[in-house]
Amino acid sequence: MDKIQLLTKSNPPTWLKLLVISLIGVGIFFRFSHLGQKVYWYDESATSLAISGHTLAEVKQEVFNNWDTNKGLILVNNLDRYQHINSDKYVVDTVRYLITSDPQHPPLYYVMVRLWAQVFGDLPAGVRSLSAVISLLVFPSMYWLCLELFESPLVGWVGMAVMAVSPLQVFFAQDAREYGLWMVTILVSSAALLRAIRRESRLSWVVYALTLALGLYTHLLTVMVAIPHGIYVVIRQKFRFNKILGNYLLSSIAAGLMFLPWLIVLITQVHTATNLLSWITFKTDTIFDLIGIWLSRISRIFFDFNLASDNAWVNNLTSESPLVYIISTIIFSLTLIIYIIVFLNKYLLNKTSLFIALLGGFPGLTLLFYDIIFGGIRSIHFRYQLPLYLSIQISVIYILTWHLVWAKNWQKTLWQFILVGLLTSGLVSDVRFFQAEAWWAQIGGKNLLAISQLINQSNSILLLSDKNDYNLGVILTLSHNLEPKTPLLIVHNNQLPMMAQNDKTIFFFDDLENSLASQLQQDKANSLKLVYSLEGFWQLDKNLKT
Repeated sequence: MDKIQLLTKSNPPTWLKLLVISLIGVGIFFRFSHLGQKVYWYDESATSLAISGHTLAEVKQEVFNNWDTNKGLILVNNLDRYQHINSDKYVVDTVRYLITSDPQHPPLYYVMVRLWAQVFGDLPAGVRSLSAVISLLVFPSMYWLCLELFESPLVGWVGMAVMAVSPLQVFFAQDAREYGLWMVTILVSSAALLRAIRRESRLSWVVYALTLALGLYTHLLTVMVAIPHGIYVVIRQKFRFNKILGNYLLSSIAAGLMFLPWLIVLITQVHTATNLLSWITFKTDTIFDLIGIWLSRISRIFFDFNLASDNAWVNNLTSESPLVYIISTIIFSLTLIIYIIVFLNKYLLNKTSLFIALLGGFPGLTLLFYDIIFGGIRSIHFRYQLPLYLSIQISVIYILTWHLVWAKNWQKTLWQFILVGLLTSGLVSDVRFFQAEAWWAQIGGKNLLAISQLINQSNSILLLSDKNDYNLGVILTLSHNLEPKTPLLIVHNNQLPMMAQNDKTIFFFDDLENSLASQLQQDKANSLKLVYSLEGFWQLDKNLKT
């Protein structure tokens, strides 16, 4: 207990402040550099569709009906209007897109990025720059939460250093989605709750209600953050109803009422949301695969060398990572989790350990156990586990600070070496991210880039079926890299239209569950090859006898 109290009074030395400021400067460079270099992947193209103001129904109506009736062709540059801001569309149209086409994504980030793109441009670099700016809020947010949790400026400074070079933070700083903003709301709402409990003022509870509502309007899984907040308050008040518990309930109800309009949208559009989230019901081969991926992902918080595809194991594909790397990341993550549990239980105040454990453990383990019992891959998707990853980062930050202050002799040297190794591995990861054209978490990003290059080199036709919304999204994604004059051939009801005899090579996206690929395979005059199985990308050569 004495050591904990002394740690709270420890001020960071000048050399540490200078080091942290330098690392933040390096982190800012990696966050803002090469914003337009990486492939603009599927989810980001959905962001561009949202800020264009067109709904998915409008896109399908115009693309599938406004084509040349003589040839059935449209050009890729006809899709530009669905990836850029249109003068006849406004912010309200962005919200309308979310309501009708993507209701599982609340509107806060998308309204922000629409307004941002009007000023800074709607090209990938302009759209992503909002995420880079938002990522800077992680530094004061983490510092504030460390102050509330540990009452220690020293821990806060170490926390900012770790966040500056974390590959997790750098990746989401360059991703045109809401997850960077979600991390900020998780940190701020958690700090606001602890401050409200400590101060017991009406204003502090109002701040908590507002930050929680902002979190809900950023991501629906904020519910998985609000629940452990409530469990923490109830346990800390020893299951007795008192003023603090009453204020917490009022604040939570107020946040829920503020979120009620979007909750109504979600309920009325639940069928649309369910269809769009059907991919999370995919299954890994075994429970051991699921747990292995779940553990391996944790290591990427601190070092991530882009050695594996996000879906390599999920889709039964050969992983790009060496087996020794996969095993080592699993061992690292398992050892880290065990050490965190032992350390926090032994050396930290019960209320602080409880908060950290609930913040990350409740959403992380809930998703994992749900997948184990009912099937699915919710738990292994990086962006859904951000509360768990943040709680692990907070734990590591405190453990490092503790040992750097209190360890003696060779142990102190060891922990200094660990800190340097952690920061160095983060910097190496950031350099690799800086150099990469696609990152493992950008599902199929590398393959989509290769596909666009193949199509451009072949001067070929793309088939686009009106039966598959996902394939339409893929084409919108590819439009950022395809030649503007690339022709698209619309296939209605899987009925292949007449094509000119000189159209030798044709590409299309499909899977064997759809009848188009099966139909073409039955025609022996065609040579059909699956080029990229993850994306379901096929090459059709006409008039070739097998």
